[in-house]
Amino acid sequence: MLCYAGLSFREMQVYLGCCGIENRGNPDLIHTREKKPMKITTMALIGAAAFATSAQAEIYQWDWSADVDGTSGLNMAGGEFQSVFAQFDSDTNRFLWQVTFADQITDGYTLAVNNGPNPKGHAGELALIYFDASGADVRVTGYAYNGVNSFSSYYDGSPDGGTQTPDLLFASDLLGNDSSIMQATVEDVGTTRVMTLEMDASFINGYNPMYPGPEGPSEWTGLAFDELVGLWMHPMSGTNMSYGQSGELTGLSYGTKGWFDANNFSTTVVPAPGAMALFGMGGLLAGRRRRD
Repeated sequence: MLCYAGLSFREMQVYLGCCGIENRGNPDLIHTREKKPMKITTMALIGAAAFATSAQAEIYQWDWSADVDGTSGLNMAGGEFQSVFAQFDSDTNRFLWQVTFADQITDGYTLAVNNGPNPKGHAGELALIYFDASGADVRVTGYAYNGVNSFSSYYDGSPDGGTQTPDLLFASDLLGNDSSIMQATVEDVGTTRVMTLEMDASFINGYNPMYPGPEGPSEWTGLAFDELVGLWMHPMSGTNMSYGQSGELTGLSYGTKGWFDANNFSTTVVPAPGAMALFGMGGLLAGRRRRD
C-alpha cells in the first residue's frame, strides 16, 4: 500500500475528502472540484502534515547543560559533567546518548534510564548499560538492571537474597559484533571528552526479563524515555572491565567513580522528518501561490 508522510493512500483520500478535495487514484495528483482551490490544496497539505505528525510515533529529546541546569546533586569524581544530549525514537527504538565531560579522565560508565523516576530500585524494568572505553576498542554490554545501588547486575540478576544468574541482554566483544550498536565512540575535543552511544534498542525494549518486576513483564521498558526522563549514570576513571569468551562481563573495578542520579527531567518532542518534509512542501506551494 502506498504511504505518504506516514499516511496510507486510503487515509490520505479520507483526509483530503474532508477538506473538499478529490483524489481518484494517484496520491501525487490531487484533483479539485473547482478551478481556483489552490489555497485549499495548500492548506490541505499542511493539515495532512499535521495529521501525519500526530499519527506517527514521536522522537523525544533531552538537552542538559551544567551551565544552564546546574550541577546540584552530581558527583564529579569520575569526570566533570558538561552536557548530555539524548534522543529516543518511540517508533524505531533508536536510542542516542551523548555525554560531554569538561575533563578527560572518564574511561567508562554505567547507565540506566526510564520515563521519569530515578531508576535506582526499579528491578526487572530496565537495561543497565556498561560502556567501556578503557582499551583500544570501545565495548558495550547490557544486562537487565537488578535495581541495586551498585554495578552488580553483571554477576547477580536479582535483588533477592543470594547470588542469582545474571540476565545478559547483549555483549559486544568488539565494537560491531552486536548489530544493535549503531555507534559507540570516544572523542577528545580540546580539553573535553565526548562519549557517544547510539543503539537500535528494539531487541532490548521487547525483551522478556528473567526476573520481572512486581507487576510482571509488562513493567519492562528497557532503554527508553518519553515526556520525562530519569537517569542513573555512574562515570568512572581508571576503569578495568574483564570479559569472558562470549564477551560477557566477568569483572569490573575502577579508581574513582561519580554519579548523575536524577528524576523527572522534561524532554522536548522533535518533529518526525517525513512530516517536516510535508510541511516544507506546503510552504513551497503557498509561496508559489503568492507569486502567481
